[in-house]
Amino acid sequence: MLSRDGEIGFSIRKLAQRIGVDPMTVLHHFGSKDELLRRIADRALATVELPLTSTDWQADLRKVAEAYRNLAHRHPRLFHLHFRYHTTGPADHASSEVVYRALQSAGLTDAEVAGLGLAFYAFILGYSLAEAEGLLRPISPDDEAELRTLDPLACPVTLALIPAFKGLDRNAAFDMSVNAFIEGVARRNA
Repeated sequence: MLSRDGEIGFSIRKLAQRIGVDPMTVLHHFGSKDELLRRIADRALATVELPLTSTDWQADLRKVAEAYRNLAHRHPRLFHLHFRYHTTGPADHASSEVVYRALQSAGLTDAEVAGLGLAFYAFILGYSLAEAEGLLRPISPDDEAELRTLDPLACPVTLALIPAFKGLDRNAAFDMSVNAFIEGVARRNA
């Protein structure tokens, strides 16, 4: 229901009606709509294949990034819930453990692991949501026409990038972005 209608079309009352129970039964079980949404987000995350910690910290980070990207593509109407909570539950903790162990394996301090771990999630969640929402795609003819109206003296680089925007490869952009993050982490201890 949430995946189909999004959060705007979702309510405890509608859910209860659909499953044939009183709305208070749903609230009794989950405590609040917010907790229900948190649990839905975690359940969605549990449907993607999260990696187990390995000896290759870089591969582990790539696999977590791919898992969240996959989740955003499969559940774009509920993916934004992952921005709302520090963690959504057990699946999110399992993912975090892989990320934090990977960053520790890269030789970072606890403070760096905490900060860069959260930065990794901010980047991956933001990137995945932007892609699912359509930002990371080749530009359309209308987008190109709008860009061509820019002042060439004020925006020469943007205008020069139009062919690259037209031929944008989402997979290559994702790989370059994840690699840039990982290479930055590797350079911290080089």
